[in-house]
Amino acid sequence: MRYRGRPGARMMPGPRPAGPALARLARTRSAHGDVALLLGGVHSRRLVLLKSLLTRLERHPGAVPAPARQRFEDHWKLLEAAESLHPHSVRRTLDYPAVGHWLARVLAAADGGQLAGLLDGFGAVAASAALRAGTDFTLELAAPGGVLALPGIGVLGCGTPTARLTARGPAAHLDPGPVLHRAAGRVHGSGTGWRGLRPLPGSAGCLDDLDPYRAPPGGVGHTALPAAPRSATAVQPWLPRWRAALALLRFADPLRAAETTALLRCLVPLTRTGPLGHDAGQISATLRAAPGAVLCTLPDTAADLAEVLVHETQHSKLAVLHDLVPLHRAGPDAVHRVPWRPDPRPFEGVLQGTYAHLALADFWTRAARRDGLAPTVRNVAVARGDACRRQVAQALPLLLESRELTPAGREFAACMQQHLGCLRRSVGPSATVCGTSPSSDVR
Repeated sequence: MRYRGRPGARMMPGPRPAGPALARLARTRSAHGDVALLLGGVHSRRLVLLKSLLTRLERHPGAVPAPARQRFEDHWKLLEAAESLHPHSVRRTLDYPAVGHWLARVLAAADGGQLAGLLDGFGAVAASAALRAGTDFTLELAAPGGVLALPGIGVLGCGTPTARLTARGPAAHLDPGPVLHRAAGRVHGSGTGWRGLRPLPGSAGCLDDLDPYRAPPGGVGHTALPAAPRSATAVQPWLPRWRAALALLRFADPLRAAETTALLRCLVPLTRTGPLGHDAGQISATLRAAPGAVLCTLPDTAADLAEVLVHETQHSKLAVLHDLVPLHRAGPDAVHRVPWRPDPRPFEGVLQGTYAHLALADFWTRAARRDGLAPTVRNVAVARGDACRRQVAQALPLLLESRELTPAGREFAACMQQHLGCLRRSVGPSATVCGTSPSSDVR
């Protein structure tokens, strides 16, 4: 197999943030250029991982049977054709969080049948990019469980382990099966067997309750919460709660709302009940392999969902930033105590949690100062803003006194401390409210 340079021939690390950008990001408030830098970092990381897969297959031609390798070659050619026609469609597809989950699993798979089975998933990635780009093609694709999942688009039920997908002009169809319609980079379907992802109004993201790679196979958190299926989310108020949470974000902090909607690619619902049958309550998570995805149980209120979105967006930002410019050299040992969790955390967890809580302190402090906020929401904002400021103040010394930080990490932590000082001065003496965060650190 020969790598021909496309898509994304520049499989190089993304641009490193300059001093002003690093300082802005440390204060949790991104400018437009900072968002573009982070999105570029996501794409660069995705391309590096894809190149790692290509290199593995080239260096170890016996890693998968010859037919599986040939299918991958065919899928790669389709991806090249799509990029030559519409590069943005390929980038949007490759950067979708579920593709990151798929890549992480295929790179970790053992040679042989396990790798070959996961490798077939690349066909759906290539087909999704080609559908968005307007490329004509006919392709035989794996459909595990009789379902063909197209990342960021939806799923097609075919009832067979393989599906023949043909795209010509503005339409595509399974043979036989549902029909897909495409225009201006967008794809939607009709007919029996079609289920599309629901868009999140006011953003470019979607509610992903369909993709088989939307969550890790072992579940999320200590209770191993699985992803919620469409049958469960269809009767839950996810979209009304999203609209209300986004309205709160935009009213309280338009800049942070714009950052959130720019970086969020999907909201992934989780069930509240784990394998042992216990109600896990409100849980949220971000996975390093899939920045831009927020995985969570249904929050009780719009304010709760707004908090989850702010919290988890910071985890995605920091994960991408650490790839672009390493902030620490710490190992994985969990030895640090933090005020928002009862269990010891590794240094990475301390940094992630402190950063996320600083963003929450900023958001809730700004919300509490806004005229026109409902009294109940204002009370929530005051209490949560104070709690987060206290939590950050307790955790920051662990970072500032650590020898694990790189020079960029020390600069980053110092700017975090400066921003906390600004928040304290803006609100005066704090109240006596404190609490713990239900949200998890990045995994």
